[in-house]
Amino acid sequence: MTMEEMKHKIEWAGKEAWLKGNLDAFDEVYAEDYIWHRPPLPDISGLAAIKESVNDMREAYSPLDMSYDEMVAEGDSIAYRYSFRGRHTGQSPTLPVPPTGKEVTLVGCVVVHVFDGKIVEEFEHSDYLGFLQQLGVVPPLG
Repeated sequence: MTMEEMKHKIEWAGKEAWLKGNLDAFDEVYAEDYIWHRPPLPDISGLAAIKESVNDMREAYSPLDMSYDEMVAEGDSIAYRYSFRGRHTGQSPTLPVPPTGKEVTLVGCVVVHVFDGKIVEEFEHSDYLGFLQQLGVVPPLG
């Protein structure tokens, strides 16, 4: 698989899982021993764990919308910007905030490492401070 094909596969699998709940789409893109680094949250290890995390977030935010923007590939790496939008209607174990009913947006960048046609590791750097401020968990700065 070329890196151009992999970029399309990442977007397809992400939208299938996040927007449609088809978590098995991740099987085509992620390695079994995949690791997701996303500070300040704990790392997630393994394909089953990413499916559980995405399902938890899907239950906490609905309806969801997301976009993949400005994907760039070089060597065995892909980088992209994304936007995730939803209404906070439930509670996720990852971010155990009681439902606020607020519309929120999370934006960030992800660097993906690919080996043998599968994602083996991702480094996500997202605006979790702004996200928590939108939820009202952290006061605005200034």
